[in-house]
Amino acid sequence: MLDFTYIYILTAVALLVLLTIVRRSSYFEERKNSFYRHAILSDIAILLGYVGRDLSEQMSEMLLAHISNTLIYMCAPLSMFFLILAATKKPDKLIWACGILEGISLLIALSSSFTGWFYTISADVVYSRGPLYLYNEVLGILFTVVWAIYSFREFSYIEPIDKFYLSELFVLQVVSIIIQGVFSSYKIIYICGAFAIMIYYAFVIEVYGKYDKLTGVRNSLYYHSMIMKNRFPSSYSVIMADANGLKQTNDTYGHATGDELIRTVADALMEAVGRNGSVYRIGGDEFIAILNTDDSEKTDKIERAIHELLPDKADNGADISVSTGTAIHSPDEAFCETVERADKLMYQHKSEYYIRTGKDRRRH
Repeated sequence: MLDFTYIYILTAVALLVLLTIVRRSSYFEERKNSFYRHAILSDIAILLGYVGRDLSEQMSEMLLAHISNTLIYMCAPLSMFFLILAATKKPDKLIWACGILEGISLLIALSSSFTGWFYTISADVVYSRGPLYLYNEVLGILFTVVWAIYSFREFSYIEPIDKFYLSELFVLQVVSIIIQGVFSSYKIIYICGAFAIMIYYAFVIEVYGKYDKLTGVRNSLYYHSMIMKNRFPSSYSVIMADANGLKQTNDTYGHATGDELIRTVADALMEAVGRNGSVYRIGGDEFIAILNTDDSEKTDKIERAIHELLPDKADNGADISVSTGTAIHSPDEAFCETVERADKLMYQHKSEYYIRTGKDRRRH
């Protein structure tokens, strides 16, 4: 039998450290953090189950063998189910279906000491798989796929390279489940599951550190990091954009409508820019688009598209418009100088907006 003692210890330490981080994390609301904690605790229970199984075989303890194996089979799919819940905002039909399948798994696990459906223990206290073992395996793969679906849905705005990195995590988990199914002596599901949670949690924190949660565009931290690392295309142009009348919208219709205005502007920017560059939210209602072209016609076309994609009114009648300013980067100027030229033009257009609409900007 393979000696997993050191892996047990390392995994236990890793899980306890992650549990501490999650308990103190302020990145997510309490509901999401709660499901992460439940997933980690489930993995710790699985780890204890494997340790108990090894001890029961060495000590010929029948009761410990049944308790340990029941714990393993109960918590293996449960950990994945909690991760699915952490990736969702509210239960839907697919979540309820997964919940029913998880409930069936729990019932089979609890009854396996008597039925032998998931596992059997011989007279000399040796564990072997039962006839319904594959149900747990298939359930683990299914839950991993569902977890992936909801994760990609939650982070639909991330870049293709980030989606690729995220997909690797789910592939690793599925492969580990398949290997565990083929080679019963390899105790790798709980190890891969534990580290999958760690990697996923770190990935989610990284996403929230790079992307604006309200709009899905890159955030100011990402923007300033890009400036510090001097990551600019060889030739580029800049579009500055600022939503018009945000304060008036907040005062008249409420901050929820104001947030909707900001999201609408961000959506128009992302759709207009597409693969021609990147969009950043650098202030409350202020955005910058860095285009990977210095073609003035193409830049002007994108700027026009931003305005054309914006609806005139929100559902509740609030005005939706944006002021923009564009500057083509010149090789003999710094990035901040290009931004300054675009910014001045944007504020010029914003002043024209307030004059044209008769609104006093000092109040609005």
